[in-house]
Amino acid sequence: MYYFAYGSNMSHKQMKHRCPNSLFIRASRLKDYKFVYDGYSENWKGAVANIIKSIGSVVLGGIYEITQDDLQKLNKYEGYQDTYDRSEMKVEDDAGRIYDAIVYYRTGKKQAIPSAKYRQRVIDGANDCGINQDYIEKVLKT
Repeated sequence: MYYFAYGSNMSHKQMKHRCPNSLFIRASRLKDYKFVYDGYSENWKGAVANIIKSIGSVVLGGIYEITQDDLQKLNKYEGYQDTYDRSEMKVEDDAGRIYDAIVYYRTGKKQAIPSAKYRQRVIDGANDCGINQDYIEKVLKT
C-alpha cells in the first residue's frame, strides 16, 4: 500500500523511525488541496501540517510504500480518528504515475505558526523527497 507524506513525515529519518518497513518511492503531488500549518500540537509546541480542499492548488510531498504494520503505527502517530482522519486519494509522481495513497488530514483549524523545530523538520523532509525549492520557499517556509 502507499502513503502520501506532506508534513514532517517527508523526513526519511522520521519515517524510518516510525515505520521501519517503509520505502520512499519518489516525490509526488496531490491536486486540488492546499498545504497549511494549523491547529496546535502539544508535542511540537505549535501548528502542524494539514491539507485543505482548494480547487486548482497542489500539495507536494513524498510517496512511500508501507506495510499493514506501518499503517497501524502511522495511525497511532497521527492520532487517527481523534486528531486526524484519513482517506485514500490519488497522487501523481513526476513521471505521471498515479498512486492510490493513504493521506491523513483533519478538519481545518485556525491557521497558525509552527515551531521553528517543526518547520525545519518539514523543510528537511521536503529536501529528502526532492521537492523543488520554489515550493519550499513559497509554501513550507511561510
